[in-house]
Amino acid sequence: MAVVRSPSERPAEESTRTLMGRWRRKLTSSDELGVVIVLIALCVFVNVFHPRFLGITSIANMSQQAAFYGLIALGMVFMLSMGEIDLSVGGNFAFSAMTAALLAEQAWNPWIAGLAAIVVGGLLGALNAVVSNVLRLPLIIVTLGSLSMYRGLTLVISSGEAHAAPASSAGSSYFTIFGGTVLGLPAATIAFVVATGAVWVLYRRTRFGFAVRAIGSNPQAAKLSGYPIGRIRLQVALLIGSLCGLSAAVSFGFFQSSDPNLGTGYELQVIAAAVIGGTALSGGKGNVVGAFIGALIISVINGALTAFGVSVNWTSFVTGAVIIGAVAIDSVIKRRQSPVLQRPV
Repeated sequence: MAVVRSPSERPAEESTRTLMGRWRRKLTSSDELGVVIVLIALCVFVNVFHPRFLGITSIANMSQQAAFYGLIALGMVFMLSMGEIDLSVGGNFAFSAMTAALLAEQAWNPWIAGLAAIVVGGLLGALNAVVSNVLRLPLIIVTLGSLSMYRGLTLVISSGEAHAAPASSAGSSYFTIFGGTVLGLPAATIAFVVATGAVWVLYRRTRFGFAVRAIGSNPQAAKLSGYPIGRIRLQVALLIGSLCGLSAAVSFGFFQSSDPNLGTGYELQVIAAAVIGGTALSGGKGNVVGAFIGALIISVINGALTAFGVSVNWTSFVTGAVIIGAVAIDSVIKRRQSPVLQRPV
């Protein structure tokens, strides 16, 4: 016997179905859904063979490692979206971290030393854009040179040696906070999460973020529309440089020291995190939350290599292969989404 619903019940049922349908479409159309599935699949696969892989300690360590280059990847989303690439981020990170360590070694307050790292990182990033604007050179060419310059300066000011804060400052609140945990997670991970939220708002909800995407989509059209490309390039370079400094400050707060070789290879990992997360190398499209997840994926891959006893020498190879795979998949998806002209039969 069929159940007849009263007219008052029908709108409520239809409203519920409509609401569920909207959430289902929103979930399936999410730009981050693919990378989330990849992250979960990787974790589950490795945990099958190594049950302790998803232990609290392991998760804390992997998230912390992801935070150091992940913070910089948030800025790389802006850079790639604008159609530019900054290859100097590893050198910037190393110089900024060494600056904090040297200042702390000279009995500076660790909080001042950490702030100095952020300022120095921002200035080094801005310097790249100034040179690019004045000489009218692509930023990738400028940063290819400044990568070696910043790395060389780090070796010069440190005399090629590691430097640490004096034992007298070990009890500073700076080291207590950044060397501790919040709800079981390292402070670096918490900083990464907070920064991701702030940068997402900047990228998706401000005119600055819209301008960055517009320039990356069509530089000529953006120029004709009156966008100050040189100034926006400077602002983006300042942003990614400041994030290099922030990452360096967080790293110094945890290790209480710095090594001149710190951050080696970060250029590849930062770009990989952004690309895996859905940021297009061709410009015009970026995903801040995707970069956050991409950084976690890279950290999980590195952790998996260690768990399976694979030599760390394979890390760069695997990261590069992941970049190629991510770009290839993105290209295939774009071709399928674009209109296809078929020959008439």
